[in-house]
Amino acid sequence: MGLFGLGKKPGLGIDIGTDAVKAIELLPAGDTYDIIGIAETQLPRNLITDDEITDIEKLSRALKQTRKSLGKRSLDVVSSVSGSQAISKQVAMSIDLDDDAIAEKIETEAEALIPYPLAEVRYDFESLGEHPTMPGQQRVLVTATRTLSVDTRVQALEAVGFKVRIMDVDNQAILRACDHVIPHLHPELYDDHLPLLVLDISHAAVQTIVLSAGEVMFTRYQSGGLNNLLNALNPDSEHDQGELLAKLRANEIEDFSPLVIQDFLGNLWSQISRGIQIYRSNATKKDFSGIVLINSGAMLPLIVEMVSEQADYSVVSLNPFNHFTLPDKFEHLYAHGPRFVEALGLALRSFTPWHT
Repeated sequence: MGLFGLGKKPGLGIDIGTDAVKAIELLPAGDTYDIIGIAETQLPRNLITDDEITDIEKLSRALKQTRKSLGKRSLDVVSSVSGSQAISKQVAMSIDLDDDAIAEKIETEAEALIPYPLAEVRYDFESLGEHPTMPGQQRVLVTATRTLSVDTRVQALEAVGFKVRIMDVDNQAILRACDHVIPHLHPELYDDHLPLLVLDISHAAVQTIVLSAGEVMFTRYQSGGLNNLLNALNPDSEHDQGELLAKLRANEIEDFSPLVIQDFLGNLWSQISRGIQIYRSNATKKDFSGIVLINSGAMLPLIVEMVSEQADYSVVSLNPFNHFTLPDKFEHLYAHGPRFVEALGLALRSFTPWHT
């Protein structure tokens, strides 16, 4: 993998989540992009546990279905590992250093920058420009993850014919997607100089992400997402999980135990509050311009309503498909837009340079 920019070729982002593979294919169109492909393939339960793939063969079968759904246009892929598996550190370096010199300096100082043996990790870096308070210095973002976490995903993708150009980190992809669509959909959230709080509520986890000035300022990953609610509502696995989710998305909760729902929402808000508390303990700006909900949790009215009631800030459920005109054959996925935020960010990553 080397410096990567697809130019006018399509950009394909594939998000391998715990419950599904989600893919978006973009094509540059003037100063924006058109969505030319979307795919979603459900995964067997427990195929990915604690962000580790337990069966590469089963994942490859799901990816094969994803490729079939997309067609044959793009094989170059940007995918990601979880932020819980990656370590990012911002360091100051001389502004005179070019990419080769930065890479050499990182390797020389690897022991201080990366808490793993360099032979066991893949690392990447990006210059964030001149340091605002240190003349003659630039800020360099160094990101590292264990080689195994990257290689298992690459192996599964390449087994079905995809060519992995970049392995990104999920919170960086989310940052990229938010920076692309929020100024258009919710400009009031970017009018303020305060950070933006993003709550990524998936089936398996709750990730608290704070974004500010084009950077990920804070991230906290906590296991325990929607699966906690689904398992409590369906302890004997008598009901189809897809049907339960459809009822929750439609806010048809009359047949569900109010106690179970309230217990889940209470625990969820405790997780969110704890993440906010930890961020604020070291932050200079403790307030937020707003709260953005993404992923499966953002599709459930009961979660959106709970966060809106508990939080002191405006709350929005981010659907990137409100910014793009979907081809007619993908209209059925419109309501699922919050689940595709990371995939969008990965697809956008295709059009920016990086060093891997």
